[in-house]
Amino acid sequence: MLFSSNYKNTNPLIIIFLIGILFSSFYAIYNINKFDKNENGRHLMIRGDTSLIWREANSFKKDLNKNQNFFGNGMEYTRTFLPSKMIAFYSLLSGHDLFEDSKSTIIKVGGKLPFLLFQIIIYYLSLIFLYKKILFLYDNKNISFCIILYLALDPNIIQWHGTFWTESIFISLQIFLVGMIISKNKTNLFCLSLGLFLGLIFLQKTVGILFILFIIFFIFFSESENKKLKVASIFLGFSLVLCFLGFDNFKKTGIFYIMPTQTKMAHYNVLIVQIYKEKNDLNTFKKIKKSEEEWKIENSYSEDNFESLYNLRKFQQTKAIEAILNNKIITIKIYLKKIINHSLLNPLQTYYWHKYNQQEYAETEFHQSKESKKYKIFKILYSLIFYIILLIGFVRTIKDKKNFKFHLLLLFLVAYLIFMLGWVGNSRYYIPSIIFLSIFVGHGIDYISKLRYKN
Repeated sequence: MLFSSNYKNTNPLIIIFLIGILFSSFYAIYNINKFDKNENGRHLMIRGDTSLIWREANSFKKDLNKNQNFFGNGMEYTRTFLPSKMIAFYSLLSGHDLFEDSKSTIIKVGGKLPFLLFQIIIYYLSLIFLYKKILFLYDNKNISFCIILYLALDPNIIQWHGTFWTESIFISLQIFLVGMIISKNKTNLFCLSLGLFLGLIFLQKTVGILFILFIIFFIFFSESENKKLKVASIFLGFSLVLCFLGFDNFKKTGIFYIMPTQTKMAHYNVLIVQIYKEKNDLNTFKKIKKSEEEWKIENSYSEDNFESLYNLRKFQQTKAIEAILNNKIITIKIYLKKIINHSLLNPLQTYYWHKYNQQEYAETEFHQSKESKKYKIFKILYSLIFYIILLIGFVRTIKDKKNFKFHLLLLFLVAYLIFMLGWVGNSRYYIPSIIFLSIFVGHGIDYISKLRYKN
């Protein structure tokens, strides 16, 4: 075993945390020093989804300074809610502006490192919380250590703390959630707070919207007393957060809505073109796009009017669902292909993303580069090691009848995340699944660590 049966592993755990914090901090500092800059008016780190978060944050900050009122401020809710609010409050507290110009086009350089360090602190606090909870879950205490060891040091996970993507805070919230799930004393008040926390997870990343369904099933079939009241308490807490979000959206737009508009257009913009390319039937795809233009004319569409934009997104969502249902086999094939890419671990993804945003690589995308071909071999080997350990751990958990429901919950959550995000084919969206799979990885590491003693 990694440690003796009397389990004196507090000091090694401290060392593991220090190594993880130092590595995460050095990587964050490296990113800031090398990539916190603008080239040709485009920032190397704040780009894509994060640039929208920055604009939303700046808009919210300006309105908050004017109105001194939280509700109804900022841009319309189109992707995620919480990340932009956190950036805005960080800017207010630190005194660092987000943009250099009044039109919010040039990202302000400097002042970003403390936010990344904040993400690192939150993550390792979540690991401490999980460790304290999970110690009482397994008879073999070494398993608890192995789970935390993996979460604290895996580069594939901790790389996200050195970036401004939404993954870092989200996976920290996931870890807190796992700790809450395995807490023994689940009072009605605790379940209310669990519902509120599930709402917070949704505000950070919209894919968390249905976590609550899996959690309430687990609570209902695991608790022996007041199970209906506990489930109701979870729903109440979650509903309060949704009402808060809906009211804020109503104040901005006059429409009470929960899901961001991006969720209504994602499949339409990305998936259906792949479906008709696979069918060699681009004429049908062109007809769908033509029907969109006709809809705009018939409904006097204006992109400056949010209600008009919202209705367009609903139209696009309907068309996407029709295309998927009419092409089920092809859609499944595309899903399976994308899930393979989705499930391939990518421990240097953030580094290469930043690197290839630089002007010197403007003519070359990373996936087309020679460097990418060499790196792919490394990714495959890295993933192979991960899945071997995961499989060993999964086989071991089958024998653990006491925690069967908990392990089953984790597998359902992973299946849900893969279904919701796997079709994009991006390794970045696999990170939340890995957090839940870490429990099985910890079991695998524990088993492998014992082999040296058996031999």
